[in-house]
Amino acid sequence: MITLIAAIAMTPQKLHLEGQNFVDAAGKVVALRGVNLGGWLVEEIWMTPVVREAPAGSSSKPVTDHVTLWGTIEARLGKDAMLRVRQTWRDNWIQESDFKRIKDLGLNHVRVPFLYRLLDEPRGMDWLKKAVMWAKQNDLHVVLDMHGVPGSQSGEHHTGEEGKNRLWSDVENIAKTGEYWKKVAREFKNEPTVAAYDLINEPMGAPNPAMLAIVYHRIITEIRKVDKDKPVIIDDGYKGFETTPHANIGGWTQVAYSLHFYNFDAKASADHVKGLKDRLPKIKELQGYRDAAVYVGEFNLEPHGNPEVMREYVGELDKAGFSWALWTFKTVAPDGPMGQWGIYSAPGPVDALNPFKDTEAQLVQKLRQVRTENIRIAPGLENAFRKS
Repeated sequence: MITLIAAIAMTPQKLHLEGQNFVDAAGKVVALRGVNLGGWLVEEIWMTPVVREAPAGSSSKPVTDHVTLWGTIEARLGKDAMLRVRQTWRDNWIQESDFKRIKDLGLNHVRVPFLYRLLDEPRGMDWLKKAVMWAKQNDLHVVLDMHGVPGSQSGEHHTGEEGKNRLWSDVENIAKTGEYWKKVAREFKNEPTVAAYDLINEPMGAPNPAMLAIVYHRIITEIRKVDKDKPVIIDDGYKGFETTPHANIGGWTQVAYSLHFYNFDAKASADHVKGLKDRLPKIKELQGYRDAAVYVGEFNLEPHGNPEVMREYVGELDKAGFSWALWTFKTVAPDGPMGQWGIYSAPGPVDALNPFKDTEAQLVQKLRQVRTENIRIAPGLENAFRKS
């Protein structure tokens, strides 16, 4: 039996930023090493078992994102049925047992992507609270990542609505983003399991770095009205680390910087590590100017990924003193494995959900396939993330 003292010792401690590091209350450096829970609260169709194209002759639009997935099902089956199917999706895609799996991989946190729309659902905040509770029970920290903001920030499907990029041109959307974050901060300000708030995922649609800085300032100002000291993470939106503002210019406190690393042009597995090593000197120089932590909120080593290069790559991130979260924990695609895009993936083809034809019962039945217990870990990745 675990004693009360032991149980308390196992729960995550509150973290804060000192210079270039996350540290605990005793000043011990804690590098966040973890994985994204992609596909759970932000459904990305490319990595989930969903039929995308409408039947020939149908007036339905293709399913490309959160909005079209659930809109198509609601139009056919009604709102109540859609809500039950969505609940089933979430209940099966990530379960409490997955947090233990993540801990057993040698990781210490999860990044939880969610859409602002979640907070408009009845009891929508409960999904974030559930993630935090399960993380706490498994001694994992959580980074809460708003993957899609009001108006959308890039036009990308992973904002929840493809082809929309109206955050930057609508002051009301900017104000709403601050209000949603204030709601989240009010809920989790005293929760040590939540290590940080990741404010806007991949804000590529910003017209320029200055506008991005203005929006960040507005959001941080709103958060600090209710939460004075939880670390916040700002993403460069692939505009370059050098374009990000120094936190002290805006009077921002407890700020880390997020960079996402992908190398889709890699011709061999070694290209991933080489590309990282080539970038590190400049990133470290810029980090020194800002005297702030770097959080690699997303990375993957596809194409040409393998366990050996994954081990080498995360070792380089560790040596650089960066925190990081792999994209992603699981993929379940209709045609089977997607290389190493998911630590866990379906070993073969699965029966895809058909939003255009399936009954509610069929959709619910098919969602049992996505439970992690029914898929497999990518060969060799079970030991790829442990510190040597």
